Amino acid sequence: MTAKPTALAGRPKSKKKRAQILESAAEMFLAHGYERTSMDAVAKHSGVSKQTVYSHFKNKEALYSAVIEQKCISYQLQESSVYKDDMSLEEILAGFARKFIQLLTDQHVISMYNVVIGEAQQNLQIAELFHDAGPVHSIGLIQQLLKTHPSSLLNDEDAYAAAVDFFNLLKGDYHMRSLLHLPCEIEQGAIDKLSARTAKTVMMIITDAQQDM
Repeated sequence: MTAKPTALAGRPKSKKKRAQILESAAEMFLAHGYERTSMDAVAKHSGVSKQTVYSHFKNKEALYSAVIEQKCISYQLQESSVYKDDMSLEEILAGFARKFIQLLTDQHVISMYNVVIGEAQQNLQIAELFHDAGPVHSIGLIQQLLKTHPSSLLNDEDAYAAAVDFFNLLKGDYHMRSLLHLPCEIEQGAIDKLSARTAKTVMMIITDAQQDM
């Protein structure tokens, strides 16, 4: 007899439904804050069952982190956008810098910052989740780049310090204004100049670190 095909352990998760859930969750976290957004409410808002939400995200913390990570991905702030063999290290840094500034001036991101700042005093876990999924992740990408790129090859400590400097240099007055709910528009020409200047400065930091190695 011909053996019957083995049944699949479960239905494959739908990428479309995952995107649906993330979009709804982002809207609800911004509108109601972290504490007042429930998994039940996200399920209802996204038009899927609660079971479907939990099949993609094991809890609200994981969902919240995924929302932040998805926003970074939408601006190509992930590993695949950093490691490019056909570009110099300075060009890679300048390109990443432009995307990062555009992320920081995204109105949804500004709103998320304000939500986190507003709720962190009552719940530090929210701040930790945001910090880990956003800043820590981005610093880690640049740190790894500076450790492995042939033009750099810094040790772990120096690479981390240079990565932190890189992001701090990119947070100009526009970022402070955004946190204070003041107009914070920045023209593309200004973004390009700040990105190029930051990349050049970090290359100088790398040179100094290499001389001390």
